[in-house]
Amino acid sequence: MIETALLLGRLVLGLAGVIIVGCLLVTWLAPAFTRLEKAAAGFGLGALVITLWMLTLSGLGECFTLPLVMLPPLALVAGLWGGKKLSVARLSKRAGFKAQTFLRPQTPSPTPYGVWDWVFISLLAIFFLLATARAVMYPVWAWDAIAIWGFKAKVFYLQGAINLCGFEAHNYYPNLVPLLVSYLYLWLGQVNDHLVKLVFPLWGAALLAMLFGMLKRLGLTRTQALGVTTFFALNGITFISHLFIVYADLGMTYFALGAAGFIYLWLTGAAPPRTLPVAALCFAGLAWSKFEGPPLAVTILLAAVLTLLWLRPPESGRRLASLAWPVGGLLLGYLPWRLFALSHGIETGSDHILGFYWNQLFKALPALGRGLINLTQFGILWPTALLALTAARRKIFTSPLLFLALFLGGNFLALLLAYAVAPTSPFEFHLYLRATLDRLLLHLAPLAALVIGEGLKFLETGEAMPAGKVLSSS
Repeated sequence: MIETALLLGRLVLGLAGVIIVGCLLVTWLAPAFTRLEKAAAGFGLGALVITLWMLTLSGLGECFTLPLVMLPPLALVAGLWGGKKLSVARLSKRAGFKAQTFLRPQTPSPTPYGVWDWVFISLLAIFFLLATARAVMYPVWAWDAIAIWGFKAKVFYLQGAINLCGFEAHNYYPNLVPLLVSYLYLWLGQVNDHLVKLVFPLWGAALLAMLFGMLKRLGLTRTQALGVTTFFALNGITFISHLFIVYADLGMTYFALGAAGFIYLWLTGAAPPRTLPVAALCFAGLAWSKFEGPPLAVTILLAAVLTLLWLRPPESGRRLASLAWPVGGLLLGYLPWRLFALSHGIETGSDHILGFYWNQLFKALPALGRGLINLTQFGILWPTALLALTAARRKIFTSPLLFLALFLGGNFLALLLAYAVAPTSPFEFHLYLRATLDRLLLHLAPLAALVIGEGLKFLETGEAMPAGKVLSSS
């Protein structure tokens, strides 16, 4: 019992290290974020920074040790944050203001929580209690333990480096999740498949907190934002199942929400200042999470470009140029692993495209339709999002809501094309569909929740975000 408590304490310290690194980075980049937004974005960005640093250590031939993995990223972001705080204090002193007043402006007192607020909070608490219990009670799933993410994490921890010798299971996949789990093994001092899985309920909580913050930024009340967030979490088993399995899809879903959600807030003018650099790091996390990340990131950029070209807001050229931030973030998450793979002779998975198969396309089309209305997997999330888009159909082509419609529609088309080129035999294709479709739709699901939030706001006010109301600064 004492040993378990000590291990749990060390795990908490490891998770706290991730959050601290990320929160300091977010505070340095976008100080106008609320505390909840900083914590939500900080968890993912902290994981991104630490795991990219571990990739760098492997590239340099250094062995993973806890001080070497933890201290340099922490020192870097602490130095950036401290330097900015000192510069702000000096500027405020020159201007004749107290630094404390300048850094912490007064905010209005929050309204008391109502009955429905507590109902939604209670439902989310029960939801995460069950997910956390399920994560701790059972070890890593058998398939994952021998094939991809969980197995890699053990190998990286035991070898003290990214070592792919001796096995050929998806070696070309990005390694954010395995390295994050290896980082937690370093804190635990051992391989513990029960406790280490606590990172996934925490990651899911960060995702929901980010979604809640975005809904609030879009103009929903606290009760409405909590309601939509709870609605997303409780619809179907796909999201909750990824809170206790060691797969990269939860992380990719988180970064997809961060990348597309922050871009959408920026397009609507609802984003706080300096949001695009945070979005850029979410693009990096998207590319570093999974092999499918870069194509998904490209669809976000295409949807943003097409939205700006269609709406033609003031200073469209400068706003299009501002998208260099997410492009740079995409390269930051993509190039380091590709360079590492090339230098170590790791195949990049080009064998995934062998031809275009019309029969697979015609099988995938009805399967996608069934997946969107599958009550077991996603409940009524997707039909509700479709109803929300239908309710605001007159505003789609005159407001930034066009971005969400293009993003979701474009990705549905991309899914069909991906299945059409999948290198599977005719006898295996239906199994491949069944095994992957729910996870691919999960990557898009939080954006469906944003659509529902916009539909709820439209039904209440009869208005959507006006065309051309786009944030001019990055």
